[in-house]
Amino acid sequence: MKKKMLCKLLGHRFVSIKKEDILIKEYKCTCCDKKFTVDGYGRIVKLSKYWEDNNLVFERKFRNRAAV
Repeated sequence: MKKKMLCKLLGHRFVSIKKEDILIKEYKCTCCDKKFTVDGYGRIVKLSKYWEDNNLVFERKFRNRAAV
């Protein structure tokens, strides 16, 4: 409970969890363990099922381009 309150008052403390791809960035809060990603406008949003699928599509697309 204290950790969630700390995030609400002071903001999240982000740590990058995806380092292999430069274009797709995913973060994790060290306090509340929630995952976040960056949307198309550069805003940090909560990593939902939609964003997980979206990131996987982009990863596959860029890996295929790099392999060719």
